[in-house]
Amino acid sequence: MTAIIDTVMSRIEVTDLDAALPAYETLAGPGDVRRLEFPQFRMAIVGPFMLIEGTPEQLAPYRRAATIMAADHEAAVAAFTGAGGRVLDGPTPSAGGMRTIVADRDGNPFEVFTPASS
Repeated sequence: MTAIIDTVMSRIEVTDLDAALPAYETLAGPGDVRRLEFPQFRMAIVGPFMLIEGTPEQLAPYRRAATIMAADHEAAVAAFTGAGGRVLDGPTPSAGGMRTIVADRDGNPFEVFTPASS
């Protein structure tokens, strides 16, 4: 059986993105840091870490256990729903790809994200 997911990104809430970056760059090893600016928060992707800076109120709607990167979006969502989970939102086109918010059978929310083809 082939894995459905490509990688899992840990979502980490930080109070100061710039101050947090050095530790996560050390953990993830050398590589590119992708910074993204949104109206509600700032984000940086460092290896398998998705650092998100914002107030608790700003981040509340975006809290997830993790972001699951999957080439086959439908198969990843079906893995959750087939095991007793449910779709909470989506699928929705977003910056750079398709996203669906799902919950596993215990109610833990996840973002399933499939990057757009280049």
